[in-house]
Amino acid sequence: MFTFLGYCQHPRPTVGVCASAAQQEEAQRAGFDFMVPGVSPYLLAAADGNEIHALPVYACNVFLPAKAKCVGPEANAEALMAYADTVFRRAQQLNVPIIIFGSGAARRIPDGYSLNQATEQFVTLCRKLADRAATYGVKIALENLNSEETNFITTLEEARLICEQVNRPNFGINADIYHMLKEREPATQLQKAGKHIVHCDIAEPENRTPPGVEGTDFTAYLEALKAIGYQGGIGVEARWTDFPSQATTAYETLTRQLDAVYRTH
Repeated sequence: MFTFLGYCQHPRPTVGVCASAAQQEEAQRAGFDFMVPGVSPYLLAAADGNEIHALPVYACNVFLPAKAKCVGPEANAEALMAYADTVFRRAQQLNVPIIIFGSGAARRIPDGYSLNQATEQFVTLCRKLADRAATYGVKIALENLNSEETNFITTLEEARLICEQVNRPNFGINADIYHMLKEREPATQLQKAGKHIVHCDIAEPENRTPPGVEGTDFTAYLEALKAIGYQGGIGVEARWTDFPSQATTAYETLTRQLDAVYRTH
């Protein structure tokens, strides 16, 4: 299993950014520690122009395309596993340790399909995915989304319950603080899900702006991460209007809040 040298020595979480290969130099100049590109452009596209060399790639997100339905009558487990096999194999080749499973459109429950049936179907699929990912030394991180993006697993609490049902050592959670804020989910849920959290994402809740635009104070959520001893990565996943100018502010704002929390007590 790939790990970043020095990660365990950090006194606080490292700060990265969800961005494309084209933005890597700007991300490095802003101070970010790692990048999180998308599965399709980074792992599945032709290599030319998509290499990331300026920063480590900590994870890839947007696991499934919208058309790859994973619950409901249109779900095709065999096709999903064939697709996933390619993703996991490429992740291993490029030394990417985590695949983030958000994919709100792919996991949306169709009208008339029961939640219980969808949950059972999804858990079964995730067990198979985790077992396949394990053969490549890859972890899957299930992301809590919000109810504006999907109708299934819209809180960290729901992600935790799914994770516990899947019950695989390489199947964890990407705790997205932006989505938690959108759903008004308390920071205490991070402590309940603590042992499952392998990655975090963050952005300001009103317009998914990067830290430093609206002045969001993330302290309560960062304190909850400190309480569980979290020292992994936190990726800024935001809507940027001017990446070069906003990236530095985002990095400095988030690291300032992290330092204030992790240096106390």
